[in-house]
This record gives sequence, structure tokens and C-alpha cells, in this order.
Amino acid sequence: MEPSTQTIIRTRGPRPDLSLFPNLFYLGPQRTGSTWLHANLSRHPEVHLHRDKETFYFSTLGEAKNPRYRHDFLEDYLANFRESSGRRLLKHYHALRRCGLLYRPKVRGDFTASYGVLNPGVIRQIVALQPELRGIILVRDPLERAWSHAKKDLLRGRAVRPDGSQLLNFMRSPEQLIRADYSGIIRRWRDHLRPGHIFVAPYGRISSDPAGLIDDICGFLGIRRLGGPSRRHLSSRQNVTSAEAVPENLRADLENVLGEAQTSFRLLLSELGPGKIY
Repeated sequence: MEPSTQTIIRTRGPRPDLSLFPNLFYLGPQRTGSTWLHANLSRHPEVHLHRDKETFYFSTLGEAKNPRYRHDFLEDYLANFRESSGRRLLKHYHALRRCGLLYRPKVRGDFTASYGVLNPGVIRQIVALQPELRGIILVRDPLERAWSHAKKDLLRGRAVRPDGSQLLNFMRSPEQLIRADYSGIIRRWRDHLRPGHIFVAPYGRISSDPAGLIDDICGFLGIRRLGGPSRRHLSSRQNVTSAEAVPENLRADLENVLGEAQTSFRLLLSELGPGKIY
């Protein structure tokens, strides 16, 4: 469910230092490959990603009681992008070993998967602070994405398995339905970002063409292609859930709930090809 459009990004002073403000967000919803992309881009000598994959800063604004709420002020969020001299030396070492290059980040990113469904009021404030912001979205079949999300949140590590009605209620909740609407996510951000600042590609390329996908993303970001040892993990799976398929007794109900989203998804795939910049 989208937060209130009245939510305001709070600052300690009238002129916050925005030099550390990220210029890349992952805008796809949960279970669409953000962990894979984060793991591989974090090895790039021109990329600095937040030390926590997901910060939840912009998605918990004004929600101090939210367990994921961390910072009252923008400056506190940005301070977490600051790197110690020791950390930078370590990154120089790894960049030289992997790519023969020094660590000189051009891209600074936040991969909080819930940012795709931020409300327009928050998006407007973010883009006002960072007009050069770019977004990446990988799109996955809505039913398979929702089922993967359910397996992670409801099944993983639990001794008592939720029943069919609990699983169905989770997957048809407003929070899940808005994440199934990829066209809505793209439109929400296209209304504010500059033309050419959103890259959208099929999630399936992580399995079928991981090297080509990461090369396309590097091209979109204006950084050199990953090379050498940095590419060795491209085929590694990240943050996997069990291989358990959607229960047959739920499939018909879920296809009914997500049918419109799946139709929209198939149309979007035909538009995207291997990937498209908006």
C-alpha cells in the first residue's frame, strides 16, 4: 500500500550536502533479481553500493514505528554512504586484482526493492534532490514473483506451514498487487525521471544471458563492462528460495487474481525485447 502523499523528506539544515546522494535506484519489486544485480555490480570498480543492500529509507519516511525505520533525517541516511579510508584502500586492492583498475565510483546505488512503489509525492522530492537519478527494473512473471515472495516471507525457516488461505491472502494483498503492476511502476517513475534514465529488462536473462544483461546495464550506467574475475559469479544464484512450485489447489485462484497483471506483463515483454531504455 502506498504511503501518504504528504510524507516529507526531512533535513537537519536548509542546505544538506548532497554529494553522496545515490544516482541509481533498483526499482523492481522484491524477488526480481535485485540481490543478483547488487552482488555483481558491487564488484565493479566504478560502482559504490550502500553497505546494506536495502536501506528502506525512502519507503519508511514518517513511519518511526516501522521496524525498518532507521533515520530521521536525510543527512543520516547519506552519511552511511561515506567510506572510511581503510574501506577505500580495500576496494582499491580488489579493483586492481579483479580488473586492473583503481576504485573510482561514478555510480552510487540503493537497492531497496520497495522503492518501485513509492508514491509520486516522495518520488518528486527524490528527483528534485537528485535530477540525474537512474532506475533499473527487471520484470518477472507476476504469479511466479508473488509465489517466490510468499516462499521467502511465509515459508522459509518456519516450523508451521501457513495454510492455503493464508498464502492466497498474502499473494492477493494490495501490497502484492501493486508490485505485480510493472507498467504502473514504470509509469510512476517515468513521470519524474529524465528520458533515458530507466532500464527495463526481463528477469529471465539472469539465467539465459547473465553476461549480456550485465553488459547492457553497464552500458546504460555509462561505465565500462565488468571484466576478468569480476565476471566469474554472473551465473551464481542469489537469495534463492525452495524449488517448490505453486500448489495446484491455489493456481486457479491466483491466475484469476493476477490474470490482468500477467496479460500486461506479456505485452510488456513483447515491447522490451532483451531490454529497453525509457
